[in-house]
Amino acid sequence: MHSDSINYQYEVDKKDIAYIVSVIEAYDNLAVVRTLDQGRGLIEMLISPDFIDDVNKLTESLKKEIPIRKVDL
Repeated sequence: MHSDSINYQYEVDKKDIAYIVSVIEAYDNLAVVRTLDQGRGLIEMLISPDFIDDVNKLTESLKKEIPIRKVDL
């Protein structure tokens, strides 16, 4: 784990990974999304501490559209 970022992992429907990546990328420098296990729909967001509240609000909003669940690895 990087000392300058906060890492959150989420389980999502694998068909929604590209959508989540595009939404996060639409907000410049909000977070970096990487796929950990495409088959399981497991993604990780690397988040700057300055944007943690924004990412939390965005993921709560996404939950209204698609299934997304934070997991601890």
